[in-house]
This record gives sequence, structure tokens and C-alpha cells, in this order.
Amino acid sequence: MKKKNPISAFLSSREGALAVFVVICFVVLCLTTNLVGSMFVYLRDLSYLLVGGLALMMVILLGEIDISSGTVLGLIGFCSFTLVQRNVPLIICILVGILVGMLNSLVVGFITVRFRVPSMIVSLAMVKLHIGLFSLLPNAGYVSNIDPAITAVGTMRIGPFPAMLFISFILLAFFCWLMKYTPYGRKVYAVGGSAESAVLAGINSDKIKIKTYLVSGALLGVTAVMYWLPKTQVQPSSCMGMEMYFLPIAVVGGVSIMGGSGRPIGILVASFLIALLQRASYLLDLGTQWMYLSYGVIVLVAVYSMFAEIPFLKKRGRTEKGGGGNA
Repeated sequence: MKKKNPISAFLSSREGALAVFVVICFVVLCLTTNLVGSMFVYLRDLSYLLVGGLALMMVILLGEIDISSGTVLGLIGFCSFTLVQRNVPLIICILVGILVGMLNSLVVGFITVRFRVPSMIVSLAMVKLHIGLFSLLPNAGYVSNIDPAITAVGTMRIGPFPAMLFISFILLAFFCWLMKYTPYGRKVYAVGGSAESAVLAGINSDKIKIKTYLVSGALLGVTAVMYWLPKTQVQPSSCMGMEMYFLPIAVVGGVSIMGGSGRPIGILVASFLIALLQRASYLLDLGTQWMYLSYGVIVLVAVYSMFAEIPFLKKRGRTEKGGGGNA
């Protein structure tokens, strides 16, 4: 049997079709706006969106969700940059941010796994907890007058590209390898596909879920650092709703909300699209309302196409239709 060309295989896949759409949108915006002139900002936004999308991908692959992934960025920003203001070495501040992200995700994962509470409810409770904490923090968590030497790290270039872009691509390559070639990656897909079947196969599904929540939390820590580093001030409340950047990336990128299906390469393509929409709303002066509207439409289309591909839903639909006819 003749082996299919890798390029043809990709273009015929869900991710390939999305990539073609992204390229068309990119070309149109380059011709109609000053996207080329703001390319550095676009790629810098792409960097943190990609890592945040990977964080949500890991949780959704389990068939779970974490909507606290937005507000926790504000909490991480406060913790890390308060230390920066006290002249703590930047690397220590970054590690603290990653640890805060992991702690948040550990709480969500532990309650979800130990007490069998839906992750949606647990993470929603964490969102409310974060918002309450913001109001109790000194100056509502606002950190200003960040040393320009620190913000310069966030805007560092390697050639014409943001240095953070290379970090995000390294993480992407690592997770492509992790999810495809390691026992851990195969176990995540197995648990997300069917936790019961995974247990029968000898997989400790609870342990895999906790590990995966920790991995997601670490990625959220990196996301927060990437997001806040170029800025001269930290305002935690501004992160409320940022999960609505990462969730569309995961869903549009082909990660099944039922769990057990999705690839990091899809997250990359979807990140290009969401970052493009974000930049287009600014360049065309459309306002955030149109940006969120476009997110909603894209997610609805992605979810519809996803469910249309699930065999048991198709079968269920035919059965219900047949049952109605017999009635």
C-alpha cells in the first residue's frame, strides 16, 4: 500500500483545513491592515496564547475543564512581580509563578478526583476565590513601576522574532513528543477516552489526572510570566475572562470536549487564529465585543463539527428519529 504524503495527510486533516483558513485570513489582514507593522506584537501574543492553549488541552484531554485558567494568571502575576519589586532574582520569581499555577491546578484536580465533584464546579469556585483574593490584596493586587530592565526581558528579540516565541515552540515540540511517544501521553489519552477501560487496563486514572493537572498548572505559570513580563504594571483583575482565549484555542484546535482526542499541533494552528482575531480587532478598531463574538461563532462551529464526527451521537440521533417515526 502506497504511503500517503505527509503534507497531503496534514492538509486533509482538521488541523490542515484550519491552517488553510488561517493563512487566508492572515493574507487578507496583511493586505487591508498594518498587520506587518505590528508583527512583533502579534507573535508575542501568539507565544502566551500557545502555552495557555496547551495548558487547557492537557485538562480537556482528560474530559475535564479548568475555567480558573484566566483569573489564576492575575494571582501569579501579583505573586511573581511583588517579588520582582523586592529585588528577588527573576528566575526565582518565575519559579514561584509556576509553583502558584501548579498549586491552583492541584487544588482543582484533587477536589475533582478525590470527591468526584465536576471540574467545572470546582474551577468556578476557584474563580470566585481568586476574585475575592484580588480585593483583599494590597492595592487590589496592583503592582506598578516595574523595573524597565525586567520588561526588557519580555520584549527581548532573537533576530526579528520575540524570544518568547522560541520558548513556546520548544514547549510545543516537547508536548508533541510527550503525548505521542511516551507511556504518560498514551495513558492520558486512555483515561480521557474511557477512565473505566483505563482502570481495567491497569492504569491508575486518578494518579494520571493529578499529574496532568500539575502539568497544566505549570504551563499556566509559564503563560502568566509570558503575559506579564512585557508590561510595566500588573493588574490581576484584568485577567478575568482570559480563559475565553484559551478555551477556544483548545476546542478549535480539535481537542474533544469529551476527552481522549486532540493533538498539540492543532493548538498551534488555533493559536495563530485566535491571536490573529485579537490583533484584527485592535487594528480594525472593532472593540472587544466583536472579538468575543467571533470567538463564540468559531467555537460553536468547532463544537458542532466535533459532535458530528462522534459515532454514538450520530447513532443516537438516528435512533431518536426512528423512534419518533414509530410513534
